[in-house]
Amino acid sequence: MPEDFSEKRSGHTQSVSRALSLLSKLAETPEGLNLSELARRVSLAPSTAHRLLTTLQLDQFVRFEDSRWLIGVQSFNVGQAYLRARDVSHMARPYLRMLMQETGETTNLALLEGSELVYVAQVECPELMRALARPGAAAPWSCSAVGKSVLAFMPQDEAEKIIQEIDFKSYTGRSHINAAGLMRDLARVRQQGFACDDEEFADGLRCIGAPVMDKNNKIVGAVSISGPSVRIAEAKLSQFGRVTMRTAKELSRALGANPA
Repeated sequence: MPEDFSEKRSGHTQSVSRALSLLSKLAETPEGLNLSELARRVSLAPSTAHRLLTTLQLDQFVRFEDSRWLIGVQSFNVGQAYLRARDVSHMARPYLRMLMQETGETTNLALLEGSELVYVAQVECPELMRALARPGAAAPWSCSAVGKSVLAFMPQDEAEKIIQEIDFKSYTGRSHINAAGLMRDLARVRQQGFACDDEEFADGLRCIGAPVMDKNNKIVGAVSISGPSVRIAEAKLSQFGRVTMRTAKELSRALGANPA
């Protein structure tokens, strides 16, 4: 029966799975499909397919033209974001590896995805005790080295908009608990060129980050090193900051930027 769609993938609701099936089928058919044919191909009742398509249309994931449903501009935007992240993370891999070898600590790449900063790549150090930022996890804006380095160097109006939305939490005794403290920290970041998470997100953990730019000299993310504070001692912060900043600039140049 068309309405019998009992097979579900773990972690997905039935409606989301059905909507994704519709998008996947439309992606295979550039010329589009009418409602009855599309519903038949995904084993849905036309009424169910139409309800889901109408919802997707509201957010421009699909469009309706000449009695046919087609992929919308937002689906293209999501695909482009994936391609950008894949390309940048692929290009960043040797730079992250060199940074890990030079500092002896785990290195990370985080990229902007809308209003979030997401870890997308990592090179682990060989030490038994090491800091890990799981790829796919969002970096906290106010208490991560990647977050502060991006905020410090992105256009001021964009940074202020993000800061207004931050839910300041006291992860440790060193965490920023308000915008005023964060803004003072960002001023220091702009002055020195790199950001430090000095046990602000987790006790005993230090991170150092610097911004990455694309061919338009636009901030797209940041690279960082992270490790236990017993190895990244305060005396090493400036040295590791210069190395991280240099690596970020070299990656930016590889992406076509002209960093100052």
